[in-house]
Amino acid sequence: MKDAAITKGVISRDEAERISADYVRFAADRDFDMTGAVLDAFAGLRRGQKVLTYVDGKFVLAKVTSVNHNDMRAIDGPVVRVGNGEFTWRVDGCGYAFPVPAEQS
Repeated sequence: MKDAAITKGVISRDEAERISADYVRFAADRDFDMTGAVLDAFAGLRRGQKVLTYVDGKFVLAKVTSVNHNDMRAIDGPVVRVGNGEFTWRVDGCGYAFPVPAEQS
């Protein structure tokens, strides 16, 4: 997302950690010990679901706009696109996304 300034849905690291400390460690701190937990959650995403993602150094709350399991690019999970009402972007292979529990939506 070069040259695009995301402003909608941006939350603090503390808020992101309340949603998923494991995802924060994986996405921001590049702690790959969390890869299994993040990819397992990512594989179960569905259209319309609220998610936490990390893009351009920011934690962003977004919604899944599409999930495609039948794509040749779906090597490590589905091809997933999210949007925040301002932009849409792919998250598979780059930052991924983590489902926001219903009680935190």
